[in-house]
Amino acid sequence: MWKNPVVTAVVGILLGFFIGYLAGQGQRVALPGASATVNPHAGVPGAPPLSGEAAKPPEGGRTAATANPRLLEQAHELEGLLAKDPKNYDHLVQMANTEYDLNDFIKAEDYYEKARAIRDDSPDVMTDLGVCYKETGNPQKALELFDRAADQHPEHWQSRYNAAVVRLFDLNDPAGAKREVEKLKQLKGTVPNIPDLAGLEGEIARRTK
Repeated sequence: MWKNPVVTAVVGILLGFFIGYLAGQGQRVALPGASATVNPHAGVPGAPPLSGEAAKPPEGGRTAATANPRLLEQAHELEGLLAKDPKNYDHLVQMANTEYDLNDFIKAEDYYEKARAIRDDSPDVMTDLGVCYKETGNPQKALELFDRAADQHPEHWQSRYNAAVVRLFDLNDPAGAKREVEKLKQLKGTVPNIPDLAGLEGEIARRTK
């Protein structure tokens, strides 16, 4: 089993379509100096790690890159850069992404929040921060961030999907999850890369009395 990332989460029924999603995605490399704002998945399970560092997914879920030497080296490099320029937005996001990939969600929260204090317009940052809050036991805060990201950026399907998962599995709100899925279905055909929703719809149906 996963550790429960929002979406790492969810159960075996959602695994199939995420494996397909992973196969179709390229890896993002976010090394110091590179842009930190392109995130193909924003917390979606089965996607490559945020830092772009390849790692084998455990049982098909969110990449567990804990103790990965390259990620640890990248974190060390970013610490040095942030010591010189603590308000560098890109480096803060890169550091948050690296801590996320290392499964240190508390540290990732801190860096994402510092980045948001500088600029708060990225749906990817809001969504990945939401995953961190979900992982550290605050699904309501996670949902607020997912909703904000989706409201400000309607094309950002990852935030809408994460909202559906948290509503269903953390807040026991299958009706709310169904509404999120309906919004996702409306985006299909105009927004690329939305995964098959059949597994999630089936779980919603199972949990709806």
